Amino acid sequence: MPFFLRHSPLRVRMTIFLSCCVVVFIVIAYALFETSNNRIVTLCAIPVMVACCLFRLRNASLCTLIILLVSAGLLTLHIHTLQWPVPLIEGFSFGALVIGMELACFSFLTVSLNLSDAARQQSRHAEQQLNLAYEQQQQLEELRDQFLMSVSHELRTPLTEVRGYINLLLEYGNRLDEATQSSFLQSASYGCDELELIIGNVLNMSRVGKDLKPICMQELPLAATIAEICEHVYLQDHSLELNIDADLTVLADRQQLRQVLRNLISNACKYSPAHTSVVVCASPWEDNMVRFCVKDYGAGIGAADVPHLFQKFSRLKRDIASSVRGTGLGLYISKQFVEGMGGRIWVESEGVPGKGSSFYFTLRQPSTTR
Repeated sequence: MPFFLRHSPLRVRMTIFLSCCVVVFIVIAYALFETSNNRIVTLCAIPVMVACCLFRLRNASLCTLIILLVSAGLLTLHIHTLQWPVPLIEGFSFGALVIGMELACFSFLTVSLNLSDAARQQSRHAEQQLNLAYEQQQQLEELRDQFLMSVSHELRTPLTEVRGYINLLLEYGNRLDEATQSSFLQSASYGCDELELIIGNVLNMSRVGKDLKPICMQELPLAATIAEICEHVYLQDHSLELNIDADLTVLADRQQLRQVLRNLISNACKYSPAHTSVVVCASPWEDNMVRFCVKDYGAGIGAADVPHLFQKFSRLKRDIASSVRGTGLGLYISKQFVEGMGGRIWVESEGVPGKGSSFYFTLRQPSTTR
């Protein structure tokens, strides 16, 4: 009898057991009353075996007791008296002992099979965990390779730009007018700013989960702070529009707010056509918060890509194969910073080219801490 039936529904197991009992006891009753063969009672070992296969030890023992009582009842009906002869008592007692031993053997076999099944399941689970760990390791190695490739490319481009302008100044400086020299120096400075942004994101990523909490939360005059931050952002061929409510203050870490805005504005410039505007807004919002918005007029972001946008090393598929550089860390770091300062960050986009995307984040106003 297969032991896997033990995991079947109780109704199925009871049906099998009762069917076996009915068949066996019909055969026993027929043999007793037609042929007077007392030894046929030994057939009750069959439903005992079935009970051991279908039920646990307690239920199997109860079924065995009931089977023995029914067998004793049939023998009593056969001899028409409760006073059994000694040979019948001895034979029945010996049969009950054999059935008890059968019950013990099947119970031991059941325990052994259960232990073996548990060991197989643990082995299978361990193998699954090992395969999962291997797949995760493979994914981590792929992420590491992709990260190193992206960072090396990201660092090389502005570094080449800075070196190129410096070499031009060293070689042709005495032949260039002041306006050209100033333009070259400004471009080299923008390249240094981009290098600083990339290195800052990489260093901050390595600190996530350790000491990435705000270092110095302070009240910041928003209009002046954002204007100062935007002065040092490389806009490429874009124009910047600021729409900041006057006299608005915010409670934030100055360096982390600077990093968030630089990441968002840098992304807006990278992923929108040249000679378009990047709009930065800030205004009071619900629950004594300030809502920031950085809007571009690029290709937009599809709804399917939004859930993955703020994950580590996440980049849109269309951007991976394009010439647009990126490490996939800017939005991830920005999310960590904003949430560390008590706000939240999200994006709204229709995914329609030309309508662009709007990145929002919130920070507390100082009045909420008083």
